[in-house]
Amino acid sequence: MKSIKYIVLLVSSILVASCSFLNREPLGKAVDSPSYYNDSENARMAINACYNALVVEKPGKTGVFQEWNYGEVMTDNAWKGDKFFSDGLDMQDLKEWNAINTSAVSFNPYDAMFQTIHRTNTALNGIAQSDAYEGVEKDRLLGEGYFIRGYAYFYLLRLFGGVPLFTEPVKVDQIGNVQRATLEEMTAQIKSDFENAASLLGAKSEMQMGLATSGAANAYLARLIMYDIGIYKTGIGQWSDVQTYTNKVINSGEYWLADNLATIWEAEGENGPGSIFELQHETSNTGPTRNNTGTNSPRAVNPRGNSTNKGWGWGQLCPSQDLVDAFEAGDPRLEWTVGKENDHAYGKPQGLPNFEAQSGYYIRKLIMDPAIRGNNNTDHPQNQRKMRYADILLMHAEAAYHTGDMTTAQSKLNEVRQRARKMTYPMGWTKENPNGYEPRENTDVLPDITATGDELLQAILHERRVELAGECTRMWDLVRTNQYADALSKANIGYRPTIDPQTVSSRMLSHSVNGNIPVLPIPAGEVISYKLEQNPGY
Repeated sequence: MKSIKYIVLLVSSILVASCSFLNREPLGKAVDSPSYYNDSENARMAINACYNALVVEKPGKTGVFQEWNYGEVMTDNAWKGDKFFSDGLDMQDLKEWNAINTSAVSFNPYDAMFQTIHRTNTALNGIAQSDAYEGVEKDRLLGEGYFIRGYAYFYLLRLFGGVPLFTEPVKVDQIGNVQRATLEEMTAQIKSDFENAASLLGAKSEMQMGLATSGAANAYLARLIMYDIGIYKTGIGQWSDVQTYTNKVINSGEYWLADNLATIWEAEGENGPGSIFELQHETSNTGPTRNNTGTNSPRAVNPRGNSTNKGWGWGQLCPSQDLVDAFEAGDPRLEWTVGKENDHAYGKPQGLPNFEAQSGYYIRKLIMDPAIRGNNNTDHPQNQRKMRYADILLMHAEAAYHTGDMTTAQSKLNEVRQRARKMTYPMGWTKENPNGYEPRENTDVLPDITATGDELLQAILHERRVELAGECTRMWDLVRTNQYADALSKANIGYRPTIDPQTVSSRMLSHSVNGNIPVLPIPAGEVISYKLEQNPGY
């Protein structure tokens, strides 16, 4: 059951027209007016509008919030998919590291995250000045704002490197007169926002479902530091800090692994025990517009179908053979993660067309039960799982390895594997049981890991790939472990036939900050308007 719907907030009320309106006091207040925030309900709506900026898919910006375009398609995990390589050419060019500075798939997240930041700065500024409410209520509103701003800047950091840092609403005289922040300034600000959020927010059980929590803030602090160690190298933390923050999540008692992994991407698994943070979507029936509370992601990733088995989706995010081959023999997560021709989903055989941009697989875990589809392409009620407890356990395992605690590293790694051994087939694996989960025998698969040394580290990284496939972590895991160039050099991972994989790897390096941090182009309009330095090679 959905618990919160993110609502766009423009003004608190509309002035009523009359012939004598000039003699009346305004009935409404603008959201940038300090007095607006003296009403705690207005403050709540303003913070909800910040979440809204993260999830609403606007006209002409399909895929803004399909983070898998970056975290998965731009790696060895997936092809772009669709019918032709020329469909969604911006994304194909980005996969092949041949994007230009007017690319829509670069502009969309940049625009969306800065809209989020502007709304959040406006809300934080107003809430901080109000003395109409104090204590826990105010703390939590501020904590949510800090978390959302940190989340947005972390998203921008991963895609673009340093960008302009605003911690207050942008002033007119700042346009054309700001500089891009350094990596050190970016990581310090993001860390500060997440730290503030962790100190002000309540635990999961204390917050309304769907809102940011102290657990989510600590989880993102761990991820930020883990990425900084391997990518940005600004010195904001060590592996011991990753252990500390993941321990706070683990020891909170608020999270645990759901018994059956196969359920967690279904409707029943939303906001489940392993949900650290997920963005909420709900069908709003607002018509064929992207200004609603649903998402178009399920339509995008569902199989396209063929003449035998009709499809519903656009066939994007097609898993690669390289990903399929990465699963250990008998790993029950394979069928849950990757679907193929004639596999049943929700009791119906799925069809795959023979199109040039198709890999022969579809991403099974992210498709959605047809029984709950929305009425239009952009309005489907599937939450975006942004951080799961399994990720926390694997981060903790990796941190324990790097601090010399092999026993803990093995233990946390094996918790994830043991849960996978208990899973069923995905929902609707047979025609006879379209809404249920067929059991499977997994006794002799995924044995506990007893290795030490580098073999243990490789086992942890392998587990991250297969457990979290399709969930937008692959690119950053490759970059932080210095494996991205080699991954891009692989054959049969979704390039056009005329593209040499080695060329893609070379292009990526030419678009890297400090020679090893790959970045997308800053949108050309932003470079001109704010007089920003463009990223390398664009």
